[in-house]
Amino acid sequence: MRLQTLTISHVRSAVELYLEAAYPDGPPEAQKQTLQALRVATNLRQVRTLFESPRAADHVTCRRFTLRLGNCKYPFMKLVIQEYLVEGEYFFSVDTHDELKVTPQMADYEQWLELRRFNGELKDAIELSWAQAHLPTHEDLRGLMEEIAARSGGPCRAGKLLVVDDEDDVAQGVAAVLRSRGFQVEVAFDGGQVLQRLEENGAFDLIVLDFSMPTMTGEEVIQRIRSDERFKDQPVLMATASDIDQARVPSCAAYLRKPYPKELLLAMVDQLLGCE
Repeated sequence: MRLQTLTISHVRSAVELYLEAAYPDGPPEAQKQTLQALRVATNLRQVRTLFESPRAADHVTCRRFTLRLGNCKYPFMKLVIQEYLVEGEYFFSVDTHDELKVTPQMADYEQWLELRRFNGELKDAIELSWAQAHLPTHEDLRGLMEEIAARSGGPCRAGKLLVVDDEDDVAQGVAAVLRSRGFQVEVAFDGGQVLQRLEENGAFDLIVLDFSMPTMTGEEVIQRIRSDERFKDQPVLMATASDIDQARVPSCAAYLRKPYPKELLLAMVDQLLGCE
């Protein structure tokens, strides 16, 4: 959705549907106050004061606005309105914000896994309700990227890539634009699938890997890859919306801050693959 067509009604509807799914017994007082503020707002400038936006120092190339609404089990989940891949096009999504490093050694490990599962299912339910209400979601992002890819020209590239993102539509959208440049592209949606593809097909020229994924994070995927002598030099472009310590994944070829424009993605892929 173009920013010019985004209205208070769109945002209000997104928040109402989110709260309905996240709090079956009714939202807490803070969330009620947020909803009331949206109901009395008369312009988007007032609405924006409710959201957090990136600091200038973050060097974010696409705009991203977040509203922490939580859910009945976890207070940190967020509603996100962000520009992604295409300049000026905004999409609604849910950030489960549960990328805390969890290991089997932790006493509450099983509880964290259950919370991640709950948050993931809730995210899917909220985003489905948005799509049914004709709000722009990552499903629309995928469709837009496939349309753009279908009419794209440009130089033909060579190389075998693996795009990894736990959001199916994001992965497919990114894959579409990379295929339009001539790359052979496979997609995977979790860390286990990455390891399986490497085992079955061997190394890729580049893996575009999401950092925050359920079950196995990007950091854990990197550790597993590097522990295998066959793939210790596998090039990886790490994509993340989180503020991560790069020392946690020092063996990545480069880092890409999400959300990013497609032009930056293509430029980084070209640079890492040595394309002229």
